Amino acid sequence: MFDLSGTAHAPAQPWTDAEKKSKGWRVLLFGVLSNFSIGILYTWSNLKDILEYRSVNYASGVAKAVDAADRLYKEWDVSQLSLPYAVGGFISAAIVLIAGPMQDKIGPAKVIFWGILMVGGGAILCSFVTHSPLWFTVVFTLTIGNGIGFVYACPRAAAMKWFHPSKKGLVNGLVVAGFGLGALWLAPLEIYFLKTLNWSLELTLQVLGVLILILGTIAALNVKNPPPGYHYPEIPHDSSKPLKENMKKPASVGMATVAKSPQAWMLFFVYAFYCSAGAMVISNASDIMRVQSGGENGPYGATVKSLLGIMVLVASLSNATGRSLGGMLSDKIGRKPVYWIIHSVQAANMFMFHFYTTPALIFMGVVITCVAYGTVMSTTPSLVADYWGLKAYGANYAIVYTGWGLSLMIGPNISSWSKKQVLLSGADISTSYHFAYYAAIGLIAISAVLVYLVKKPKFKQSEIIDDYILSPEETRA
Repeated sequence: MFDLSGTAHAPAQPWTDAEKKSKGWRVLLFGVLSNFSIGILYTWSNLKDILEYRSVNYASGVAKAVDAADRLYKEWDVSQLSLPYAVGGFISAAIVLIAGPMQDKIGPAKVIFWGILMVGGGAILCSFVTHSPLWFTVVFTLTIGNGIGFVYACPRAAAMKWFHPSKKGLVNGLVVAGFGLGALWLAPLEIYFLKTLNWSLELTLQVLGVLILILGTIAALNVKNPPPGYHYPEIPHDSSKPLKENMKKPASVGMATVAKSPQAWMLFFVYAFYCSAGAMVISNASDIMRVQSGGENGPYGATVKSLLGIMVLVASLSNATGRSLGGMLSDKIGRKPVYWIIHSVQAANMFMFHFYTTPALIFMGVVITCVAYGTVMSTTPSLVADYWGLKAYGANYAIVYTGWGLSLMIGPNISSWSKKQVLLSGADISTSYHFAYYAAIGLIAISAVLVYLVKKPKFKQSEIIDDYILSPEETRA
């Protein structure tokens, strides 16, 4: 019988540190797998390309795009191609406000399982409405978008409870890297089904939905909270040296306290503004390669054609690399220094992006964008745990994480607007995203100011929901 209790059974005798580590790593690995199974959002560039190719070719009367399958996509406009990604991503973040408190109360396994049913089933349902931008967006949002939020809310909170506080960055980095790596198996399958086997988009979505259901269910059954009374393995510490901030056990507070905290809303907008650049590039990586390098019939035609097939994979690997390395680096040098590095790198990259006109330079730009984007996706949840503790982490992080959802509304829509204006004006198609790059720089600058302003919050003892006793320097008057 499936065990969806979401809490590990208490041992007959106390676990050794080695047993605790083994069980913690098991939860962590299956947490990574649960996120790995739902990475369809990061493959939108592939699905978008199919919709755009067929809709544009239908409208222009290209001979090879006049069969019945291609006619299904005639209703899609360029400005609508980012809608499922943007709205679905926003909803996936917003639903964490519900999923986070749920997993705190009923355990992660049930919440993850429900999310997997929605993502896998949603992909199948989407296959029946591909002809309509409105209905496709609605179904994609209500099923896949919601499902991703239910799954994503759980693995980090569960896994961190098994490990020492000094490992928060490592745990967060690996778990969220799983989400970034999701495209690593989904994107090749999409390309193989759509382009090699010449399957329809509808059949492709149906098969992917079944595979997501199988893989995600296996993961859901193995993500559990530690039993009551569990204490994480201790890490040796030189008593002659002061404890680093991230090695200390933080006080835990509830969602009501966090919602009133200005620090939470500063981090909300750090996500919203900073991540817009990454969301813009990830959702348009293939198209950026095509328009800024001259396309498949341009001077770099052969190289462009070969790279287009792997752009989603490159973005996925780079995103996951940033998530895993960023988490570990923030444990070593601190959260703020990592923020300063990635803000500087991303701003410089966005400034240079319109100069990237060869496949090699565009390839490099996508890699830098995704690494920097992924880094903030592991640094921020670690900072939330540092500031507000783990007992109500699922609910607390949900407030901040919704800002990431807003970034998916901002970045892709700015890029869609930018490209549409270029097409309407008859300007050089290679300048499609120039406005979007400069807008991203402005948003990153605002985010950097917020990072500078955010400070560790102080609390009243009455706001603490665990047995932590505040020191005088931690107490708010």
